[in-house]
Amino acid sequence: MKNYLILFCLILGTISCGKKSSIPELMGISDDSQNPYIISSTRVGSIARGTNIHQLYSIFPAKQIKLIKNKEGFFNQEFDDYNVYDNNGKLLFIATPEVAGDTSSFINRIIIRDTSFKTLEGIGLNSNLGQIRDAYHNINYLPSSGEIVVSVPKVSTNFLINKATLDDSWWDNTTNQIIEKNIPDSAQIDGIIVFWNTKEAQHIPAVFTAAFWNEMLTKLITWCVIQLPSIAILIILFVSLLRALRFTIRKMKKLAINKAHKAENIDNNEAEKRINTLTGIIYGIGRIFLWVIFLLILLGKFNINIAPILASAGIVGLAVGFGAQELVRDFISGFFILLEDQLRTGDWAVINGTEGLVEKIELRTVTLRDSSGVVHIFQNGKIDTLSNMTKEWSAIVLQIGIAYKEDTDNAVMLMQQVGDEMFNDPVYKELMLEPVVISGVNDFADSAVIIRLVIKTKPMQQWAVGREYRRRLKKVFDAKNVEFPFPYRTLTWGDSSNPIKLKIEPSDSDPK
Repeated sequence: MKNYLILFCLILGTISCGKKSSIPELMGISDDSQNPYIISSTRVGSIARGTNIHQLYSIFPAKQIKLIKNKEGFFNQEFDDYNVYDNNGKLLFIATPEVAGDTSSFINRIIIRDTSFKTLEGIGLNSNLGQIRDAYHNINYLPSSGEIVVSVPKVSTNFLINKATLDDSWWDNTTNQIIEKNIPDSAQIDGIIVFWNTKEAQHIPAVFTAAFWNEMLTKLITWCVIQLPSIAILIILFVSLLRALRFTIRKMKKLAINKAHKAENIDNNEAEKRINTLTGIIYGIGRIFLWVIFLLILLGKFNINIAPILASAGIVGLAVGFGAQELVRDFISGFFILLEDQLRTGDWAVINGTEGLVEKIELRTVTLRDSSGVVHIFQNGKIDTLSNMTKEWSAIVLQIGIAYKEDTDNAVMLMQQVGDEMFNDPVYKELMLEPVVISGVNDFADSAVIIRLVIKTKPMQQWAVGREYRRRLKKVFDAKNVEFPFPYRTLTWGDSSNPIKLKIEPSDSDPK
């Protein structure tokens, strides 16, 4: 009895000296409140259930806590993540309060990042599913986006298993349920989340409850109040920019044309062609740029991350660059056609043997309409031959034939006289750039002597001037009895053959 009293006094002396930790050790009980790496239903290390953010700063120094603002969900809901580090800068866990921006809000989620954290049963990030099954009997298996959630209500903790590490046998497509027995015990735990909220611990939204829909309606109204005005402003700004772009292009076009008209050494029609072509291309590029910017900002308003879209666009662009080399060639060729001013809208050109009026020039194609009204579309990269018949100035070459008996000098004089009269005519003086140039006798044909002349005109006017010159020349040649050639045939009887003798005798039926 005396020995028992001595032992009891020793225990009381130990307690009075403040060695409280020895009591559980002597009794074989683990004191989780003193373990900085324990996981339980009411505690994660030094953080107890009901701890708020303000108290978190009293437990850990401010230099070991880093606040990260995040957004998630269609309604762009904000939440705060508090990363907590140890003295060596190692991330211990991430604590998330119920309300963002409120330091008095309670912590309802903790994401474990350090492998030192374990439950009383020794389950942590280095554990596997078999160890969880041995330690706990009440386990729920829930599907998630990229993981299988192994929920253990006893410790209010979710253990995550990556689906990519498993084969497809764990899921039943018929019942849309997890087949628990097909998940091997060797499946590794790669994430631990402690929830101190019953609804979040279940990880299943109560879509059939009034509270859920009230919350969704509140979020929808909040989103409409916050985002809809900015989207409306964005649309108004976009439409305004499109109108401003159109107005600016028209103003630039008008100023450029007026400047070209004032310049003496620039042909007005040629300048207008080039201005129309360039302003059309600039307007098209500007519209594409505005549409792209508008769509990217609009996607951001709906909380759609555009970074993957841009990255995907870059990859697709690279693939298109290899697979659509013909398209790239068309764009490069179109760029140089515009840069070198080879062709303009309104020119009369011959492209790959097809003659017609250039109606439209784009970076990929050229649209040509022939004299019959047929529209031809050519890819810029496939234009092998291009002849511009109306760039800066045009000319018509006439081959005038006269009879061999006519005096060529007299004919040349009359032809020059007609050309001079047209050049001095106020109507055709605006169309002809230079007087008629007669080259002289150019050829001896079967029935005619060919005299060649050239008339230099403004673009697209060579045919009208040529028709008028032929009309006037025909009148002058008729008045001066200058003969236009036509084929002659001469029959010659040879000396060795006698003329055929013909004798006409009356028939019996002829009247006497």
